[in-house]
Amino acid sequence: MKLFIKSVCLLAAIMIFTTIMAPFTSAASPYEGYNYSYWKKSVPSAIPYLPDIVVDGRHTEYGLLNAPDDMYVRNDKIYILDTGNDRIVILNQKYEFLKEIKDFQHNAKKDQFSKPQGIFVTEEEHIYVADTGNRRIVQLTGTGDFIREIGPPESDVIRKGFEYHPVKIAVDKAQRIYVIGRGIYDGIIEFDPDGMFTGYTGANKVKFKPIDYFWRLIATKEQRAKMALFLPIEFNNLDLDEDGFIYTTNSERNTTTPLQRLNPTGTDVIRKEGYHPIIGDIQFTYRGENAGGTTFIDVNVNEYGMYSGLDLKKGRVFTYDEDGNLLYIFGKIGDQVGTFKTPSAIERVGEDILVLDKGYNNLIVFKPTEFGRNVNEAVRHYHLGEDKESAAYWEKVLRLDANFEVAYVGIGKARLMEGKNKEAMTYFKNGNSKKYYSKAFKRYRQEILRENFGVMMTTIVLIPLLYIGFRVYRSVRRRRASAVVE
Repeated sequence: MKLFIKSVCLLAAIMIFTTIMAPFTSAASPYEGYNYSYWKKSVPSAIPYLPDIVVDGRHTEYGLLNAPDDMYVRNDKIYILDTGNDRIVILNQKYEFLKEIKDFQHNAKKDQFSKPQGIFVTEEEHIYVADTGNRRIVQLTGTGDFIREIGPPESDVIRKGFEYHPVKIAVDKAQRIYVIGRGIYDGIIEFDPDGMFTGYTGANKVKFKPIDYFWRLIATKEQRAKMALFLPIEFNNLDLDEDGFIYTTNSERNTTTPLQRLNPTGTDVIRKEGYHPIIGDIQFTYRGENAGGTTFIDVNVNEYGMYSGLDLKKGRVFTYDEDGNLLYIFGKIGDQVGTFKTPSAIERVGEDILVLDKGYNNLIVFKPTEFGRNVNEAVRHYHLGEDKESAAYWEKVLRLDANFEVAYVGIGKARLMEGKNKEAMTYFKNGNSKKYYSKAFKRYRQEILRENFGVMMTTIVLIPLLYIGFRVYRSVRRRRASAVVE
């Protein structure tokens, strides 16, 4: 009996320990793999990522996480904004504890965060925090020493009744500061390096139906007061790419632009060369608890143009290449290890994808499968202009998923660059790419014309000469025949 009790206690201890930093050893995935075909149909696909480690702080020196809302990765360090505990937890690339920042000295007094919701870390490891409850931006050194705070924007263009609740933040290489505020529809707030307000950028356009405008025109004053205002869509998160372009997500469901790439003028310049719009799920139900499309809550872009949008509603990660091709999908809402309750942020450490979940109070590390690694490598080599190497990885992808249309197009592009136009046409046809098939066909036609130019020109010249010769021959024969008769 004592042996049985000891065994049970030992098993319980092992289970508790594995929840601290537990590798997902099961061969079975907690979600199914799928993608969308050219015909907008959901089709089975190889699984690109599997959960590997779950970090929640249990039985560690920094303690349990509590409603963590944001995180950032810089120099192989993971900065977790533990909102419920009003602190920053810093881990190394092995997810081991490095430091905790709970308070700091400000004007010779101890200061603290109040329900912070956004964090960004610069290359110099300066930490910027959207301290939502205190309505300010706080800048700290990498060791947690106070540098400055930036309060609400001040300008004549600020609308009446403006309330400042910063929720997300990013800082570009020129030290310009971009802030998303709760309930702000004017766009992203921009500060210069000195913390002075310079304006808004990237305001979403107001969308309304003509019939709505008509009813507003004929409605009484009381009726118009009851009608919904035509407000722009509110941003909810942002990230910066290597070139300083701002990737954004917004809180509007079923919109045609839930994920954007803004240039310095605030114009959306995201490439849309894929089969489908960049909206997450193409197919979804219109009724019931899970009605509606994808609701992106965060976006992360890597150094070679791949970006992943995190879906709050169904707990999925949608990854696209720089041209807007949907590469793969994984994740779901659930109660199994590796699924989410309320996902809040997404980041990368190398090829690992990290998802923060403020519902389950944990961080899940996802490792790429062989399929996922090959897709990532194919996209990376293509970005670097290494078409031959990219095609080699796309061929590996096709061996794992023969229906992966993007791979056919990728190989076709490489064959096109090599001058193998006829072979490229076959791949583009299999990948349902009309655009590139037309290019390959045009080049193949020119190739045939060049190869057979001599024969065609000879034929063009020789046929008339033969015809003239034949006519002359017939004429001579007739004259001779006439002479004999006479």
